[in-house]
Amino acid sequence: MNGITADELRGMMTEIINAALTPVIARLDQIDLRLRIMSTKHQNSLAGSDDQLVMVPNQQGEVHLEFPTSICTSLVSGNEMLPNGQYNNWNEQKTRALLAFYGEDSDNESDVDNENSSHSRARRLRLAKSLVPN
Repeated sequence: MNGITADELRGMMTEIINAALTPVIARLDQIDLRLRIMSTKHQNSLAGSDDQLVMVPNQQGEVHLEFPTSICTSLVSGNEMLPNGQYNNWNEQKTRALLAFYGEDSDNESDVDNENSSHSRARRLRLAKSLVPN
């Protein structure tokens, strides 16, 4: 058989199959990640305002260590009282860090914002929207 052994032929076939499947596997991994993100956001959309949120991965599949405990937490200004009577420990710096983690930060925003400014409220709303399906 032209000097090719069965083992050499098997090795060549394995290389050809691996080369053909590598892009398919990579694409399936991307689809799996997108489905995980969509599923997690859907779970969060079903949660009540004080219910525990599920951490949403970013486009690389990573989750951020600091994450708001509820939608209500992400919307209320830092150090203000939540509807359940506890003080909110989620603040502007955490919101900015999480938006940057998701790649949704805006470079043209001022660095010194009052927690109650319209820019800060818009930023908190943008974060809350990134945690649920669009």
